[in-house]
Amino acid sequence: MQAPNILELGTSFGYSGIWLAEAARASGGRLTTMELHDYKSAYAQEMAIKAGLAESIDFKVGDAVQMIDELPFGLDFVLVDLWKDLYVPCLEAFYPKLNPGAIIVADNMLRPGGEDVKRYGKAIRAMPGITSVLLPVGTGIEISRFEPIEASGHFKK
Repeated sequence: MQAPNILELGTSFGYSGIWLAEAARASGGRLTTMELHDYKSAYAQEMAIKAGLAESIDFKVGDAVQMIDELPFGLDFVLVDLWKDLYVPCLEAFYPKLNPGAIIVADNMLRPGGEDVKRYGKAIRAMPGITSVLLPVGTGIEISRFEPIEASGHFKK
C-alpha cells in the first residue's frame, strides 16, 4: 500500500503501534491510534518518541466509536484490539470508511474468547464485500479484506 491510513483500536502501551507506525512511515502513510485511558496513551507516546516514530502517529484518547465517526479519511488497515464488547460497535463505525482492498485484523478471537468475539466473527462475515479467515495463531486472529461491490456507496479515498 502506498501512503496507507492505518487505524489501531486499543493503543494500550504502544507495542503494536510501534510496528504499525514503522510500516506507515516506510510507505508514506500514517497511524491513528485510539485509547480510552489517557495514562496508557501517554506512555505509548513516550515509547513512540524513543523509537523515533512519534511524527508518524496521531494519538487519540476517548470513545473509539465516536472518534472513528469523526475521522475525515478512508482506512486501508485496521487493527482491532480493545475491549471485546466494542469489537462490533467499532466494526459498524469503521466499515463505511474502508477503502477498497482494506485489511482488518482482530486479535484475541480464540482466547479468551466469549460471546463478544463470536458476535464480531459473525458480523464481519455478514458485511458486504468482506472475505475473512480465522487463524489459530497466538490467541487467534481474524483477518479480513474489503473489496466493495459495485455502487456500494462506500467512502472513497
